[in-house]
Amino acid sequence: MGIILTFFAAALLTTANYYPNLYFLSWIGFLPFLYYLYNIKEGELDYKSIFFNGWNLGFWILVFTANFLYHSIKLYTGSSFFLIILILLLLFSLMSLIYPVFFLIYFYLQRNLFNNNKFNPFLFALCWTTMEMIRYYLLSFFPLGNLSYTQAEFLSFIQLAEIGGIWIVSFILVFVNGLLFQFIFQKKFKDVFFIVILFLIIFSFSNFKEQQYLQKIKAKNGYQNIEVGIITTKIDQNKKWTLKQLDQNIELTLGALSDLKQAELIIAPETNITFDFYADKNYRKKFLKQIAAEAESPIQIGSLAGRDSSKGRYNSSFLISETGEIISRYDKKLLLYFGETYPFLELLNRFTPYNFSSLNAGEKEVLFKTKNLKWKTVICSEILYPSFVKAKAAEFEFIVNQTNEAWFNNNRLLKNIMWQAAVFRAVENRVPVIKTGNYSYNGIIYPSGEYKKVLSNKNYHLFNLKIMEK
Repeated sequence: MGIILTFFAAALLTTANYYPNLYFLSWIGFLPFLYYLYNIKEGELDYKSIFFNGWNLGFWILVFTANFLYHSIKLYTGSSFFLIILILLLLFSLMSLIYPVFFLIYFYLQRNLFNNNKFNPFLFALCWTTMEMIRYYLLSFFPLGNLSYTQAEFLSFIQLAEIGGIWIVSFILVFVNGLLFQFIFQKKFKDVFFIVILFLIIFSFSNFKEQQYLQKIKAKNGYQNIEVGIITTKIDQNKKWTLKQLDQNIELTLGALSDLKQAELIIAPETNITFDFYADKNYRKKFLKQIAAEAESPIQIGSLAGRDSSKGRYNSSFLISETGEIISRYDKKLLLYFGETYPFLELLNRFTPYNFSSLNAGEKEVLFKTKNLKWKTVICSEILYPSFVKAKAAEFEFIVNQTNEAWFNNNRLLKNIMWQAAVFRAVENRVPVIKTGNYSYNGIIYPSGEYKKVLSNKNYHLFNLKIMEK
């Protein structure tokens, strides 16, 4: 019974990662789990059973949140189905060990702080949020599984992210779960009052922020309208790096220059140029010459590119002027584990038949500038790191997220999580986020969390970007 109810709880907590409009299920997700612990097992709990049930819940949350990793491992290594499943089960089993530690700490505090040893929603939510923060900073290479992202469609609620990020959203979500449990299963009817007060605060804050934003626009005599063009692609990862596809990628990128003539800035996906934009001088020279001949606005492209100062390559984004000159370059700083970088490379290459290699991590924080625009670029998985995206927030006017999500076999779960994270980054920083990629959800997200997604199968799209000067 405990395993079934825990599985059900994890499914409820993560359903909105698959179906975003079902975000309300996360508000009752903990109920089956808490019912098992405090009703079915009342008086029988010991630290051993607490540890097991906590690990079980964490394991299923990670399974439901990160199972898309199967596709990238399969594509990169070609390993068998059973070997990949074994690797993922081991990974999720180890990563979920922090959950039972949290439950042990919570139950210890519950038994020592409260004489009646009863469930306390506030303490439970506080311990859970603390655990999420520790997991985020301690296990930074695995920024998945945070419950807050399930609420990306609940716009009134996520406005709180401006003052407390994903942490305040997680705290309130878990706290309300606890209050609902006490109301339904422990008949504490006064908890309804606290729930009503919380939602009144949420909706009042949302309305306040909307009015504040309108007043700010009025005080600054409006906002700046910028036409931004994005290139989107659906290129199979197995074909992307072929010689034939290389030429098609270049043609597709150059084609945007004529189809997006209205745009004041054009943005392409991560690694949309599949030659080394630094080392391959002949291709680069020809490409820049064509841009100078056809472009009327700057274009931002992506490439795996080397540098003179080091061996290997970087996952890089280049800003190129309409005259064919390289204005700026940003090298991705936070590399994706088991995709862009691998621990224990020597051991992996010695004991497996695969030639594993890692990209180099960038070292500098770079803001792109052109004319009267200034923005921050985060490449692919970097959008999952709120503290990283927020660095230098006072200096940039919008965020660009270039991605290549074809590694994950057009997986809806991965695409939803990436989009949900981008929604939170827009609200947290109160700036628009422009997202464009290969096999990804693309479009523009406004500072309120509202958005416009690309719905057509065209490769070129134009958006009106409203920004205020910092």
